[in-house]
Amino acid sequence: MSTFEDFVLLEPRAVPLGGPRGMTVHRTLPAKRTSLIGAWCFVDHFGPDDVSAGDGMQVARHPHTGLATVSWLFDGAITHRDSIGSHALVRPGDVDIMVAGSGITHSEFSTNDTTILHGVQLWYALPDRTRFRDQHFEVHSPPEIRTATARARVGLGSFRARDDDDAVLEHTSPVHTDTALGMVQIELSAGSGLRIALDVGHEHGLLVDRGAAQLSSGARSTLVAERELMLVPDGTAELELRAEEGEDLRVMLLGGEPLGEEILMWWNFVGRNHEEIEQFRARYQAEIGAEGTLAEAPISPEVRSRGGLEADAEQFGPFAPHTPAALPAPTLPHGRLRTRGRVGIPKD
Repeated sequence: MSTFEDFVLLEPRAVPLGGPRGMTVHRTLPAKRTSLIGAWCFVDHFGPDDVSAGDGMQVARHPHTGLATVSWLFDGAITHRDSIGSHALVRPGDVDIMVAGSGITHSEFSTNDTTILHGVQLWYALPDRTRFRDQHFEVHSPPEIRTATARARVGLGSFRARDDDDAVLEHTSPVHTDTALGMVQIELSAGSGLRIALDVGHEHGLLVDRGAAQLSSGARSTLVAERELMLVPDGTAELELRAEEGEDLRVMLLGGEPLGEEILMWWNFVGRNHEEIEQFRARYQAEIGAEGTLAEAPISPEVRSRGGLEADAEQFGPFAPHTPAALPAPTLPHGRLRTRGRVGIPKD
């Protein structure tokens, strides 16, 4: 398995979301250098955007398999609806987690009273042992922990750190995930620092939302700018995080145990080979009436046996009536899709 012995920068790339009048997100994962931080396989950072005069986030019903989505907002609110009957309002400070398992569809729309929309959308890949598990949705509101110069909300996993005055920040999230993961929002006053204890067996990355972050690990140090995601050297036991003078800092610390598996990501699906992705796409298209018939796109035997589905089941589930039409899947590219993992996308 590939390891990173120094800090590695993943630069953001602009991606349109929700059509020509939609919003732009800044995507840092997957990247060419790596496609995984633990099981984290997707990181989109959006805003702060004034959506009062536009469409904001308008993502109609679409599918997922083999992953879990995690939404985290700094500003604004989003309405979540899915095919297992969940209908929830996601607000700043809430961790919204949806486990797709063998198949789910959901929609996300910013609320009409949202003026500024700002947050991150993340996915983590389900390990092979649970990737066809039952679907699940929950919203958890973690408490804010603070010292005189630092604040944090622990969305997932455990967190422990000391500020410059040796005051301790510590909390563990009760939210269960299929593989050990961490996600923490950290805020530091300008010029202040925090020494963060890390699990040396986990992989870590730090996304900067606001300000500039100085990171140090032993003799290694680096500066991370807004919207950049920095991989932390593997085996780091303590990471020093410092806010630059003159501006407060807000970051997201991500981490997790190595997934140890190659995955195949295409559109909104995570699978293990090209044929699986073909089957997921064909079944979804048939279920929403966009292409083909259900008889022409049967649920695969593996999904049926491991997901406990009947032959005539809806793999991607029913959806509430009188909602916007489902998004059709794009056309598969020519040639076979390739797996990716800790070393990113293989070169030809």
